[in-house]
Amino acid sequence: AQRVVDNYRFRPPYPEQLFQALISLLPRGGRLLDLGCGPGQIARRLSRFCEHVVAVDPSLAMLALARSLEDGRAPNIEWMHSKAEDADLGSERFAMVVAANSIHWMDADRLFTRLEQHVERDHRIAVISGDEAHDPPWRVDWVQFLVKWIPAATGEPFDLKRKTEEWSAYRNHVDIELVQALVSPPFAQSISEFIACQHSRDAFAPDRLKGRMVEFDGELRELLAPHAVNGQLSFCTKSELTVGKIRGT
Repeated sequence: AQRVVDNYRFRPPYPEQLFQALISLLPRGGRLLDLGCGPGQIARRLSRFCEHVVAVDPSLAMLALARSLEDGRAPNIEWMHSKAEDADLGSERFAMVVAANSIHWMDADRLFTRLEQHVERDHRIAVISGDEAHDPPWRVDWVQFLVKWIPAATGEPFDLKRKTEEWSAYRNHVDIELVQALVSPPFAQSISEFIACQHSRDAFAPDRLKGRMVEFDGELRELLAPHAVNGQLSFCTKSELTVGKIRGT
């Protein structure tokens, strides 16, 4: 939905170390496939080091945002409107396939059956998760907030185990070589921007909350206010980078 895309600009940036790790794994001039690319944080940054980038997303609004941002018009990026499992990749083969905060939306069995035909022998699969506040001072209250609002917004209980299982289904298809946790330097964000960021996430999308957005925003603002200085929060983000090769290739 457009309102979700509009709030993406409030997402915290990935740690710089993450980009450096990806660049070190990507052969100079290699071809990159970015699945569930969103606003193209990975595709746009790595396009400077690639011969060709294919960036796939099922949202036309998200692809329009990606094109509007820095390097979004790079001539070697092909923005493709498609689900990852259905992308028409022709005869291309890629040195690296990246899925950043998106692998849990994909049917891993269908996806990896197709990807086997589109990776080079010495390829790498890079799965990235996490761009939320890492162990912030409001963590305990935040968990209680989620326990209330995840069911209210989605109709499903707050279940970290289930979320972990959804994220890890792809591991049945990948021989893992590296798992690396990357923590950013402190990041400053206003309370209003932090709240807007939550509305870029599927669970708290405006279309889900509907008539309860004012209540949601008010409770979250009250939770965060004691932790802000001059209206600004300061927190780190943590991303996890998992790297491997498609099993059997």
